[in-house]
Amino acid sequence: MTRLIAFDLDNTLLNSKKEVTPENMRVLEKAAELGIEIVPVTGRAWPGVPENVRSMEFVRYAVTLNGAEIIDLKNNETIAEALMPPERGKTLCRVIDELPVVYDCIADGVRLMKRECYGRIDSVSEGAWQAKIIRDSANPVDDVAEALAKFRGIQKMQIYTLDNELREALLKALPVVFPKALFTSSIPNNIEINDPKANKGDGLRTIADCLNIPVSATMAFGDGLNDIAMIRAAGIGVAMGNACREVLEIADHVTADCDHDGVAEGIKTFCRGIDD
Repeated sequence: MTRLIAFDLDNTLLNSKKEVTPENMRVLEKAAELGIEIVPVTGRAWPGVPENVRSMEFVRYAVTLNGAEIIDLKNNETIAEALMPPERGKTLCRVIDELPVVYDCIADGVRLMKRECYGRIDSVSEGAWQAKIIRDSANPVDDVAEALAKFRGIQKMQIYTLDNELREALLKALPVVFPKALFTSSIPNNIEINDPKANKGDGLRTIADCLNIPVSATMAFGDGLNDIAMIRAAGIGVAMGNACREVLEIADHVTADCDHDGVAEGIKTFCRGIDD
C-alpha cells in the first residue's frame, strides 16, 4: 500500500505551461484525504516553486535543491541538508569561469551570479519563465568564487547553455575532473551540481524515515536525470511519458506525459480508493 507520493515538478507534475492541471490537483487532494503523504521533490529552491504548488495545504514536507535542503513547511524549519564545501565550489567556479556558459550558485538560500552572467540570462534560458526566476532571485556579484567565503556551504550550482553538444560534453567531462561532486540535469538547457549526498533518492529516504514509512511504501514520479536516484529508491518508480531515455529505462512503470495528467494517471493505477 502506497503511503507516500513524491514527484518532481517541471515536466512532471507541472505541464509544459508550468501549470498544475485540474485532474492532477484533484487526484493529489484525494490521495491526501486518504492519508497519503504528498511530497514535492524538486531541483528548485522553495521560494522558486510556483505558487500553485506552494499553496497546496496538504503538503507539509518538501525536498528542494535536489535534496540539499529538506523542509518542514508547517514549522518553517530545515530538517536535513547536504552542503558542498565552499572550497570545492570555489574550484568549480574557476573552471566554469573559463567556459562559454552562464552559471549561478546557491549558498545558504542566496543565489549568487557574476554580473557578466546576469546580463546574459535571456540568451541561455529555456523560456521567459526560467529567465524571470533567475533574474528575480539572483544577487549579481563581481566574483562568485570569492563571495563564497562568507557562506557555510553550497546547496547547489547550476550551469545554463542552449548548446546541447557542449552540455552533453560537460556532463561527461566534469564528473571526471570533480569526482566529489554530483552532476545531473532536469531540463534541456542546464547542468545541476550538488554534493553527492544531495540527491533526490536520499531525500526520499530521509522523508520516509522521518515519517516512519517504509521506502517500499513510496511512489515517485520523474522525467529528468536528477530524478533517477528517486525513481530507483521508491517502492514504485514511475517515469513520465515525456521522460528522458535514462529514466524510461529504469522505471517500474511509464505513465502519460506531463501534458496529459501523467501523475494523476499513475496514482490512479496504483492507489486504491481514488475514484471509488
